Amino acid sequence: MNGTSMGRRRAILLLAAAAAHLAVVCLGALHVQLGDEGWARRAVTYYGLLSGADSGYSFFAPGVGATLSASFQLNDANGEIVTDLLETGVSREADIRVRNIIGMFRLEEDETVRRSLVASWAGKVLARHPDADGVVVQLDTLELPSMAEHREGKTPGWTLNYRAKFVHHAKLMRAQRSNGRGP
Repeated sequence: MNGTSMGRRRAILLLAAAAAHLAVVCLGALHVQLGDEGWARRAVTYYGLLSGADSGYSFFAPGVGATLSASFQLNDANGEIVTDLLETGVSREADIRVRNIIGMFRLEEDETVRRSLVASWAGKVLARHPDADGVVVQLDTLELPSMAEHREGKTPGWTLNYRAKFVHHAKLMRAQRSNGRGP
């Protein structure tokens, strides 16, 4: 195969990928829900979540959706409480993707999957803070009032959605052994 043929194939593949992405963006803008039936629909749904293509582009709508936030409280080596976030601030785009992944928690109905998702985040934060005994993960929703409610004086407020504590497995086993409860 020559270079022109490979270049043409690559261009066709890129065009197909761009068209598929645009289709997912259109589905998101039109608020089309594909459901969970079948692997292809689930793949498109998760791609939309991870890429932000499902956002619906309703940021100027009269009723803006609630925002989910994840925070992580740890006790550091000095015994002080430290709060951390998954967002790193390295790039705006990366932080948007992290918030999209956090938003998946709200959409997932299976409690086992939700717990696994949060445990994964906790593991990431514990890796950043290896001296911490454990981490408390808290998910809160910022409830924004509608424009009519805002005119009546209602203000935004945070609502607790989920809270769980995770500990290092090895540290848990050591603590149990020192208390005479371990294997």
